[in-house]
Amino acid sequence: LRKAGVRKLLEGWQSADAKTTAGRHCVISANGVLGLILLQQRLRRPTLITEMTETFRKLSDAHRRQLDLEHTVVDERTYDRVWSAIMRLIKLLDEFPGRRDKILSQAEFAVVIAERDSEDCLMRRERMFTLANSLIEGSRQLLPRTLRDASEGNVAIDATFVPLYGKTGNPSPTNPHGKRWSANHDGGWYRREGSHGAVTHADADMMNKIEGSKAYSGTAPGKRMWGVEIEIARATANYAGFPDQFPLLTHAVSFHIPGAIVGEGARLVESLHERGHPINLVIVDRAYSNGLYGQYAVPVRLLGGKNVFTYRDSDLGEQAFDVRGFVQISGSWYLDTLPKVLREADRVILAARNSYKRSKPTGSRKAPETSEQVKKRKQAHADWLLAATLYKTQFAQRAKSLLRPKGRMDADWTRRYLVPIDSPDYAKWKAQPAAHQSVTVMMKRPEGKEAELANAGGLKHEQHFCFGGEEWTRANGMRNGVESVNRSLKRSQYEDIADPDKRAIRGNTFTYLVVAVATVVENLRQIINFYKRHLAVKTVTPKNNRLPSVFWQDPDRTPGQDLAGLPPDIPPL
Repeated sequence: LRKAGVRKLLEGWQSADAKTTAGRHCVISANGVLGLILLQQRLRRPTLITEMTETFRKLSDAHRRQLDLEHTVVDERTYDRVWSAIMRLIKLLDEFPGRRDKILSQAEFAVVIAERDSEDCLMRRERMFTLANSLIEGSRQLLPRTLRDASEGNVAIDATFVPLYGKTGNPSPTNPHGKRWSANHDGGWYRREGSHGAVTHADADMMNKIEGSKAYSGTAPGKRMWGVEIEIARATANYAGFPDQFPLLTHAVSFHIPGAIVGEGARLVESLHERGHPINLVIVDRAYSNGLYGQYAVPVRLLGGKNVFTYRDSDLGEQAFDVRGFVQISGSWYLDTLPKVLREADRVILAARNSYKRSKPTGSRKAPETSEQVKKRKQAHADWLLAATLYKTQFAQRAKSLLRPKGRMDADWTRRYLVPIDSPDYAKWKAQPAAHQSVTVMMKRPEGKEAELANAGGLKHEQHFCFGGEEWTRANGMRNGVESVNRSLKRSQYEDIADPDKRAIRGNTFTYLVVAVATVVENLRQIINFYKRHLAVKTVTPKNNRLPSVFWQDPDRTPGQDLAGLPPDIPPL
């Protein structure tokens, strides 16, 4: 908390919101109750008021001073004081103010929406983002500089769903008509596919009727869940280097209603940049690459990021053309003399892979395959292997006509490329009437009507490595790290953010707070595990990983000293 500078942030916001300096001093401060939430998560206990009150009662006076909890009297008023402190903390950060004491009628919900000030809500949204990422940065700052500097700045970004209390859900927040079904009325419907946003069939019918359109379609009950969405930027290993050089921590988070906010990926990278992190490979799935180029691809590149992402199946192959004699194929630029078979190589290998996947039996209770099904599956597998072998040859052949990027994108969006003058097709290409004659070509920012195209100037689909190659495959594989932290945060034996019953305080903001603190606790666990791996003097197993004798110790050194000067048989950090 001290590394994060939380107390200064909270006190500054409290001063900005205060209408007067008069009034009774609070018994438990916002900073103190945030420390209590952090302790509760670290102890793997539910963040319920009753449970936090019990933890508070068990603290010694020294513990309370350490956590900035000035209140020392423990009696029946402690519960109310913890509750009041949490409510004051939420009020500082609440993007969705309004009553949550009951399930609201249509009229009551309309009053809540009407009383919200959009600028004030946005300001508090920014506060929540700042607090969460300050906490995360505080956990990262616990590492010595040598470990922080060991990372070359690669991150993977992904979103994960966090359910809200109340299984019934609600009408969509964008549909103010109708009675609410839950006191958590500011969540949203989530679905795994597409943009993750979803609406009920009733919502879709209502909104289409109001707007006189057919723009909305409902999502089946079995495919939607009620809650919020969390975006996580997780450090990955260096692209080339020794394994386990530093702990792989979460470096940034953001929060929003499912499908309701765009630009969060770039916002996370911007936060890292503002905090002085190096920005290198930024690895995402197609949910990000499918957005508008001005909301993700370009902002990330302007900050120095090197995009690595996948595409929708329909986006593979030819993506853009340049009249000077260039064609964009699956995110990379080539001479336009490239034959059709090489342009479509990515689509062909994908079709062969998908055909093999469809031939495999599905379902948890698989019926025995017939001889005909086995025959088809084996043939599909053989076709896929043959296509994969051919693809490697085609990929190498296509690379001979590849334009090589030079430097990073300029502030005016200009990109420089080197023309492949050693390509076997170069002489033929250069002889074309409109062919670019210099060995260096500038790709400029698209203007006018061209700028309105989804992939204007190729900006949406451009990425650092050639899609499908060994370099791209290696980099894209590092995205597994962010999916791993999503699973870790949701495991019941750890932070268990997938269980809303453990944080029953209503509203999105308390869930945001708990998830931010849970991410910090997960970072602490990763740091501890990193040190344990490096200090192990014998094989570590689940049976012995908590025994002190398994790890190197020096009785002459006191806790808190740096780990320089380890014995020769211990790997250097």
